[in-house]
Amino acid sequence: MKNKKDNFEKQTVLKFFESCKTNSLILPGEKILLAVSGGSDSVAMLAMAAKLKNKTAVAYIDHRLRSGASDEKQFVKTLAKKFGMPFYTKSFNVSRAASVSGKSVEDCAREARYKLLSGIGKKHGFDIIFTGHTLSDNMETFFLKLFRGGGLPSFYGIARKTAIFGTAVARPMLDFERGQLKKYLRVLKLPFMTDQSNKDRKFLRNKIRRDLIPFIEKHFGKGPLKHIRALIRQAEDLNGLVSETKKALKKKSEGGKLDKKLYLSYNEFLRKCFLAEFLGRKVNSLYIDKIDGFISSGKGGTFKLRGINLTVKKGKLYNETS
Repeated sequence: MKNKKDNFEKQTVLKFFESCKTNSLILPGEKILLAVSGGSDSVAMLAMAAKLKNKTAVAYIDHRLRSGASDEKQFVKTLAKKFGMPFYTKSFNVSRAASVSGKSVEDCAREARYKLLSGIGKKHGFDIIFTGHTLSDNMETFFLKLFRGGGLPSFYGIARKTAIFGTAVARPMLDFERGQLKKYLRVLKLPFMTDQSNKDRKFLRNKIRRDLIPFIEKHFGKGPLKHIRALIRQAEDLNGLVSETKKALKKKSEGGKLDKKLYLSYNEFLRKCFLAEFLGRKVNSLYIDKIDGFISSGKGGTFKLRGINLTVKKGKLYNETS
């Protein structure tokens, strides 16, 4: 039994290392700040990251949403000490920010978390932030974007590596199911905290996690979810293509202008993916269709719609959006 547990632990850690290497998440010598909430996902990430040769530290962000946050903070601080890692913490009143801004508590919490993590990272010289997002989180994000009307490229879910508030953020746990990580912690005999807010169904993500996905598994089996995971991977590949296209077009769009001939040399799907970024704002698909049609018509002139101001003149697209 001991050998079986040892093999499971070894294979799990190797899978973590492979994710970091295959997806080019970190470079030798880079300093990693681990975002740890005390839950099973981030605690497992901490235990695996401790085996990297890179310098690592732990950060805990208190959103002041739960009375148990002080216990979580102390738990994470103790865990960091156990693994010999520096510990940093920041707090932010998310409820107050949400009431002032009109944003949802979920959106405010996410924004505050990354902003504070970025601040800690920059202050203490860290190169990258690791978060504990898993394959299970990715599935939930897929449904979130589906319900909110996300376009096809957005279905790749959670980006493996991105930049937020000017800081690199990586998700090395995206190949792990939540259940796998809990098993890993049981093998290591490492405790973790349970966030009671994850049971609150007023949040759409929790409804998806606790109601929708179990309903699909119960009535349709695990097959549909496997197909969705395959779709997520395909969308991730597609997003890579879209990103490269946007980069190529962006290089040619300095000063808010772009060569019309170059724009039209790409297929319609890639053009539309680029347009929203070129306009510098979120534009729904209906407007994107109209704008692309205007550019493609060859009539020239100015397109104006709800603050969008795009001019086609002398073979160039001029973005004068307010």
